[in-house]
Amino acid sequence: MLIIFISLASFVVSGAYDYTAMRTSMLQELNEKADGLVERLSESLITPLWNVDQAAINRIILSEMNDKRVKAILVTEDDGQNVFAGKIRDESWDIVDFSVWPTGELVKRKAEITIMNQPIGAVEIFLTPKFIKDELYHSLMSSLLRTMLLVILLMVTLFVTMRRILIAPIIKLTQTAKQISVDKNYSARVDLKVKGEMKTLVDNFNNMLQQIDEQDQKLKEYSGQLQKKIHQSNKNLEDSYKELKQINKELEYAKDAAETASKSKSQFMANVSHEIRTPMNAIIGMADLTLSTDLGAKQREFLKIILSSGRVLLRLINDILDFSKVEAGKLTLEEVNYNLHQLIHEISDLFVEQMVASQTELVIDIRPDVPQRVIGDPLRLKQVLVNLTANAFKFTNEGEVTITVSADMITHNKTEIVFAIKDTGIGISEEIQPHLFEAFKQADGSTTRKYGGTGLGLTISKRIVDLMGGSIWVRSKPDYGSTFFFTITPEIAPDTSATEYTLPAELNEAPVLVIDDNLAVRSVLSRYLTQFGFVPTTVSSAEEGLELIEKRKDDLFKFILIDLKLPDMNGDEASKIIRKTYSPEELPILMITSTEIDEALSKANESGITKLISKPIKQTSLYETILNTFGHEVHKDYAYEPFKKIEEEFNGFNILLVEDNPINQQVAVQILTATGLTIDTALNGKEAVEKIQNSSYDLVLMDIQMPEMDGYEATGIIRNQLGLKELPVIAMTAHAMRGDKEKCLLAGMDDYIPKPIDKDQMISTIRSFLLKEESATGSEPKSRDKDSVPASGNFIKFSEINIYEALERIGGDLDILISILQNFTGYNTDFIAEVESMLKEDKLKEAGDKAHTLKGSAANISASELAFAALSLEKACKSHNKKEAESALNKTAYKLEQLSRDITLLSKEYADK
Repeated sequence: MLIIFISLASFVVSGAYDYTAMRTSMLQELNEKADGLVERLSESLITPLWNVDQAAINRIILSEMNDKRVKAILVTEDDGQNVFAGKIRDESWDIVDFSVWPTGELVKRKAEITIMNQPIGAVEIFLTPKFIKDELYHSLMSSLLRTMLLVILLMVTLFVTMRRILIAPIIKLTQTAKQISVDKNYSARVDLKVKGEMKTLVDNFNNMLQQIDEQDQKLKEYSGQLQKKIHQSNKNLEDSYKELKQINKELEYAKDAAETASKSKSQFMANVSHEIRTPMNAIIGMADLTLSTDLGAKQREFLKIILSSGRVLLRLINDILDFSKVEAGKLTLEEVNYNLHQLIHEISDLFVEQMVASQTELVIDIRPDVPQRVIGDPLRLKQVLVNLTANAFKFTNEGEVTITVSADMITHNKTEIVFAIKDTGIGISEEIQPHLFEAFKQADGSTTRKYGGTGLGLTISKRIVDLMGGSIWVRSKPDYGSTFFFTITPEIAPDTSATEYTLPAELNEAPVLVIDDNLAVRSVLSRYLTQFGFVPTTVSSAEEGLELIEKRKDDLFKFILIDLKLPDMNGDEASKIIRKTYSPEELPILMITSTEIDEALSKANESGITKLISKPIKQTSLYETILNTFGHEVHKDYAYEPFKKIEEEFNGFNILLVEDNPINQQVAVQILTATGLTIDTALNGKEAVEKIQNSSYDLVLMDIQMPEMDGYEATGIIRNQLGLKELPVIAMTAHAMRGDKEKCLLAGMDDYIPKPIDKDQMISTIRSFLLKEESATGSEPKSRDKDSVPASGNFIKFSEINIYEALERIGGDLDILISILQNFTGYNTDFIAEVESMLKEDKLKEAGDKAHTLKGSAANISASELAFAALSLEKACKSHNKKEAESALNKTAYKLEQLSRDITLLSKEYADK
């Protein structure tokens, strides 16, 4: 009873304390909720209130009133009394339109809604603390129940302990004494594990029996003890088995529950993504389109805010989904051949507007040893770089953000690439750095409030880098900026090398003046110019530059590279002074700028600038601009990777191409025809098996996913039923994930060529099987002549297709490429209608197969954006996510329509050439 009384007294004291603390905490949380809610509403209601969009205001209010603690939200007009829109909860706690002002014990907040510091209305919120009492009551009841259970457990424990220590031994002794007196069996013994006085009692009892019965009774005693121990061991084993069986059963239940929860979570995330992404895509798309129309300055500013906010929201959604994939272990990587330099420049283009708005320099520094093309996942690498670069801009108010890329050769076909994203921002303390890559972590709470963000970006980036076989780390010091490093170890794509720049003789080793106040920019420009073959001199101000030009008037610079914005004297002002002495022909001036292009062009025209170069500066663009300035055409090697004409080295060989997609089939045939191969085709595995039975082939190129019979089954028949163990069978498939190559080899295939088809890789693979003797002796391939692009080959305006890459893939014949593209358009005319019909009939597998075919053919004609859209559609269909599939189909339809326009335009422009 004393224990019960003490426990209850402790409960009363701790309960009173917990009640006070919890009530204070809940009220504080409610007040913080009110502060955050009114601040968020005052920002999100600006646009709808300005546009007098009551429906939009009500939607926003309803979304915030999902929290049952919100009693009412009212939006008033300028006078603060006239309620423009509002929602309130009635007595049943249902949400109804505003009728009367709420009363009672409420937490109230009010904030003005302003545009350009001018109030246009106000928002008032009312939160109720009524639910706090209910929560406190349930908490106290739970605490009381736990206390009572603890007391009961303690009493039971005391009882069991006393019974084991005192009562059980005495009972045992009594029973033994009684049995001996009845049976006269003095060989019995008491076997109890006890201590103290009880042990003495038991020992004396057994000694007494021992004196009565000597040797013979000892043997019986040992036998009885042995049997008793065996029986006890068996019982213990039986109990342990039952306990283990129960634990296994509970673990099985827990496993099933966890799998069900994980599946529900994935489905929920997919639904949330679709429901948010669909309207957001419309908002962003329409805002982007509207920006291209005639607008006033204020309208354009508002639309840019909508566009920027929409993209931030989409990035947040993507981060959450990626984090969900990471946690579930479902984040996988693709392995494709891509242009690393182009990817980095594409990333730099994403931050042009941010660079202009923040007046922060973005410097791209790609070292000469970095290979042009590598094999890996470009989308995930781009995601990491965008995350780190966006963070650098977010935390940098002035100065520069520098992306440096360098490479160290590991083996002949693999390299370690090191990325460094450096900023001159606020920096990170040493205490925070070890936790940066943990989920939902930021430097501190004030960072989150000031700069925003979920803290997921670095976590996702680290997981992606880990999957790529690299590592990521940071070096930082508060107020001195941060540098994030990460490495990847991709394979180097075949026949790729760093670009070599060659100058005309008149420009080689010519002196050049670089004027830029940013040290990082000067350093990169100096290295670029030196690599070209110039002799650069750098200064940090226009005044120094003018003084140097005056000193060297007898040995004048070949041209001047000057930044528009400089301290004291801007670049355009310095150019006007130079033009008083030197004409554009005598001393060309190239001006680099991060300013809005219209403003920069205006200043360039007024100050006699020869050429204008936009930041961030790309090395190839700088090289091309310099050559154009001096009337030289850019050699094709710097506009694209040169085409290679393959001699007919495979004359006399006969191969079978198994491919169900006519576009992919046409691309492969076009690539291989120039090699001298005799090519036969089959549309599926079944047809391929029949042709192999009736004809003789030197090699088979086998697609994997085909109707009637896929490539795996066909290869099994070729190897096992037809007995053709030596016939080379090479997989040619769009399945490019980790493990797919191993799966093809296990199925009996000899090698693996991923789609989109890389011409050099395909021919190299075929050569290794058909010309084994040459490969074995190490003879060099025959020399190949370079083919040229048509003279009219300006293909930059075709945004949906990489014409240069497609031409290289098929050998450089533009007429044949146009024919392939036209066939592609014709073949896919009914694609959208057919997939829509399949989705309506819930034929998701068939729709996924259709998307897989489109993905492969789009990749083969170098329509990468369409290929990625088709990949998303394929994944959605094969995961039986109909809503996501419908969304992906809309994007695929848009990309297919844009590509068709490019193909039509290309066909018209080059029809008569």
